[in-house]
Amino acid sequence: MVPLSWYLAVAFILIGLGAYGMMVKRNLIRILIGAEIMGNGVSIALAAFAVYSPTFTLTGQALIILMISVAAAHTALALVLMLAYNRRYGSVDLGKPISQEEKLDV
Repeated sequence: MVPLSWYLAVAFILIGLGAYGMMVKRNLIRILIGAEIMGNGVSIALAAFAVYSPTFTLTGQALIILMISVAAAHTALALVLMLAYNRRYGSVDLGKPISQEEKLDV
């Protein structure tokens, strides 16, 4: 059986990669992917704790199911916001400078 530390190492690596992707990238889609990678890392950690802990089994599984539903709602909301941003500015790139006319169209 694989030790718990291996699962936690993979989970922390995924959380770190997702945080790096969210902080460094300027594209809204890549930021969303970074957030989803972080959520998957947390889900792996919760699943590992649910398998290796005798008292955390049903609670861990319930938290994972809750996390999946929250991630689905998070993704839907983020896609709606990206669509609105794209309609307003013509791009989903946050690094693109915004002209003065677009700033005044509030």
